[in-house]
Amino acid sequence: MKYSIVKNDYEESKKIAVELNELLKAKKWKEDNKKPDYIFVVGGDGTFLKAVEIYNTIVNKVTFVPIKSGGIGFYTNHNRISDVKEIISDIENQKPIEISVLEANDYKIVNEIKIINSLRPLEADVLIDGELLETFKGTGLVFSTSGGSTGFSKSHNGAVIIDENNIFQMLEIAPISNNNFRTMNAPIIFSRKHTVEVVIKKANDVEIIVDSKKCKVPNHKTIKIKLSDKNIKMISKNSEKLTKTKILNSIFTTNKPYN
Repeated sequence: MKYSIVKNDYEESKKIAVELNELLKAKKWKEDNKKPDYIFVVGGDGTFLKAVEIYNTIVNKVTFVPIKSGGIGFYTNHNRISDVKEIISDIENQKPIEISVLEANDYKIVNEIKIINSLRPLEADVLIDGELLETFKGTGLVFSTSGGSTGFSKSHNGAVIIDENNIFQMLEIAPISNNNFRTMNAPIIFSRKHTVEVVIKKANDVEIIVDSKKCKVPNHKTIKIKLSDKNIKMISKNSEKLTKTKILNSIFTTNKPYN
């Protein structure tokens, strides 16, 4: 088996990476940072997104093993440092869980894609399955996955999505609204069967941000967004114990778990 390790800069993470290397090499695994079979992510969600960015072109062909060491982690919360030896000992026989990703043209998106113009109103047609929904004018549009719905989208009054694999949403950011012009101005939820196209009318000063990476506006000025038919695979030792509801409860509320 081939592996790669992506870690943050915390001293604890560096120590975990050293231990991982020793454990994996003892199993005769080979470190390969170009075409690994398994990618060990030591850190929080920011580190996980970094790993997805690095391996974006083969993201559906690898298995991620996130280990929480750092900040808030929806993706990395599933495994703890104390789980490392147990995970490694029987990793080939563990069935991965799957998390959905969005496809936007050639990009695979774990959290969200932002289409934004901070200098002047973004002008774009929004089509659902080839039919015009609206011509948008405003600061921008954001499309988020279930996992991404608790980040940027939530901070802008988007919906929090519990369904892990079948739903994504579009959120308008600061749309123009007056007596002469209106948009939906509400989160819109799409299912796996829907494809949304954003046709940018004026590309000057438009930024496209895929998770944490800035991308160029394509020459044809059209961004086609849908849920991928291939999910990201992830080893999660505690997937049954640590549900999304429990994570939401612990991070966003002050309520005690229900007994």
